[in-house]
Amino acid sequence: MNIRIARTNMEEAQELLNIQKQAFQSDLEKYRDFATNPAAESLISFIQRILISQHYTIFIDEEIAGSIDIRKISEDHYLLNQLCLNPKWQNRGFGSKIMKMMEEMFPNVTIWSLKTQKDNARNRHFYEKAGYFFIGEQRMTHQLTLVEYEKRLG
Repeated sequence: MNIRIARTNMEEAQELLNIQKQAFQSDLEKYRDFATNPAAESLISFIQRILISQHYTIFIDEEIAGSIDIRKISEDHYLLNQLCLNPKWQNRGFGSKIMKMMEEMFPNVTIWSLKTQKDNARNRHFYEKAGYFFIGEQRMTHQLTLVEYEKRLG
């Protein structure tokens, strides 16, 4: 299977938003966080996010499979704001390959940061397996606490 990552174009926005809603729907149901959960995001908000971030579309065998939203903190520090993969491609090793490809796209970045749900053992294991280390946590609501991870390269 061939994986390709390319800058998102606006024609992909609706399909990417649909994938995002599928990928995050269970979190929305669990946390009832309609203000910040990606499954509740509007198309207008999604398009604005594409415009302000370094937003990439993930293709697997030329099919749109998901997206990556990256934010520049400094010249050598980037934030992985969101990695979204269609559920049909999850648990098949693609996420690990995509993370490695993402890091290789930015050879000058030596620090990567991200946040994920504290009680999401699957996500935490995925990021820890990719070399990320726990650095702190942030309580968002009475139900939702995010943990912060960081990976240092070089």
